[in-house]
Amino acid sequence: MHRPHSLNSAALGLLSLVFACALPPAADTETASDGSTATTTDTTSGGASETTVLDTTPTTTSTDTGVTTLDPPTGTTTSTTATTDDTSTTEPACLAECGDGVVECDEACDAGPDNSDLEPGACRTDCTAAGCGDSVVDYPDGEQCDDGNASDGDGCSAACQVESGAACGDGLLDLDQGEECDEGDVDPADGCGPNCQLEPPGGGCGDGMIDPLLEVCDDSNLDNGDACNPTCNLTNTTSLFVGAQGQLGLKDGVGGEARISGTGGLAVDLTHLYLADAQNNCIRRIDIATSEVETIAGSNTGMSGFADAPDGQDARFAGLDAIATDGKTLWVSDGMNKRLRAVSLTPPFAVTTVAGNGMTGVADGIGDAASFDDNRGLTYYAGHVYMVDASAAVLRRFDPATQEVVTLAGLAYENGGDDGIGDAARFVSPRYLTSDNSGMLYVADTNGFALRSFNTVTGHVGTFAGTGSAGYVDGVGTEAAIHRPRGLASDGASLYFGEFAQHTVRQAILATREVSTNVGQHCNGDMVCPGGYGEGFGIESRFNGPFALAYHYPSRSLFVLDSANRIIRRVE
Repeated sequence: MHRPHSLNSAALGLLSLVFACALPPAADTETASDGSTATTTDTTSGGASETTVLDTTPTTTSTDTGVTTLDPPTGTTTSTTATTDDTSTTEPACLAECGDGVVECDEACDAGPDNSDLEPGACRTDCTAAGCGDSVVDYPDGEQCDDGNASDGDGCSAACQVESGAACGDGLLDLDQGEECDEGDVDPADGCGPNCQLEPPGGGCGDGMIDPLLEVCDDSNLDNGDACNPTCNLTNTTSLFVGAQGQLGLKDGVGGEARISGTGGLAVDLTHLYLADAQNNCIRRIDIATSEVETIAGSNTGMSGFADAPDGQDARFAGLDAIATDGKTLWVSDGMNKRLRAVSLTPPFAVTTVAGNGMTGVADGIGDAASFDDNRGLTYYAGHVYMVDASAAVLRRFDPATQEVVTLAGLAYENGGDDGIGDAARFVSPRYLTSDNSGMLYVADTNGFALRSFNTVTGHVGTFAGTGSAGYVDGVGTEAAIHRPRGLASDGASLYFGEFAQHTVRQAILATREVSTNVGQHCNGDMVCPGGYGEGFGIESRFNGPFALAYHYPSRSLFVLDSANRIIRRVE
């Protein structure tokens, strides 16, 4: 009987071959205990596959290609050749190695071993460019501050410019509102910027043409020690401002008629220079326009002691050192009394004790719960008074609003030159302190033979300049050798510091860290170096133990307490 749908053996073999050719390689299959079947596919390196059919019963198999096929009967082995047509391409991954000195892939920069998260303007260690919001004041890029965020309204703008108070432009210098200058307008490019911050000389310094709004001189070079300094804001010309050379005394008067002791501290506001007259145990106020000296607090006979008083001249001090002001109050390090004192700058100049109990120590606390050992350098910045404790080798901060004293950096009585944050940092003998109004403070580490930096945002202590060994070499940063730095001052673009035992005043430019000599004659770092006295300009002038400094922008003057000569000098 004819069966049109049955298969003979030849047809069955041909069908097996067709099925085998049609099937793609499938996952390995085996015969299970229940008699079900599996197909094994072995794909060779050339794209060929060998399929062995294990059962004569067709079964449905799902392959990982997503196609369902019917397995052929058992017993037949076939070979097929597979071809692949893949037109997609994959770009190789860009593998940049940050720190190898090669800018590649998405790196913004790569300075190799010079990458730094601390240096102004440096390529950062993740190969991103320095920029606003990284907590580093990038002076080379024109930043005036950097508080680690991109917000306005917190004193440092989203563009890293100092935000001025409401009084900016009224012609009064409001130090407590962060003003560095105030010329009665908010015009740019006239030396005092629209946010009442000092504007550094432009790129024209050294071209021989004086920009009358930004420069006081330009001698066609960027050298120092001659008739114009490298920032074109001082002619390096010296003159006697107060006192008589070599004459120790306590006498009020005008200019050369007055007498001072020669040691102590200086501070300045819009119209006055203040002197903490150390050996005379009193505070003197000097009118900058007339050079008239008057005693406003402490004994007018030089008597030492300890007493607060509503009338400043009834108060008593002992061992005065550094002073600082916000324009309304004068803060005073009263060294031998182990206290921080405040003098009101409103007559009759009341004196009060704001911190310290007279006991020797380094205890933090509020008011008289705090103690000091050897409180010295003071500076005011953004509502706080910062100070160094020289013998304990720490940096501390006083909050006038709460009267709290806290230690910020260094470990009490542990000396060294280590950079770091908080108590991981070390100082040797920090003596003097200044602020450039950016959030950075600078410390004269006198017997550490270096200028140190402190970032008020991150708490990091760094080395701004100096090798850590006594010497005298002008140069950049840690390539410069510093002898025994004392008084510090800033004009917003540079630091100025006195080399006490080398009898010079030196300048360190903040953007480049270049150290050079403004005035005086040094002895190349020799420990025995005679001082002298002589007015003039640059390195032709002579000093004898420059002790404290203050920069006064309205008169474009740097005031220097010339200790052994018993006078205050003026560098213009």
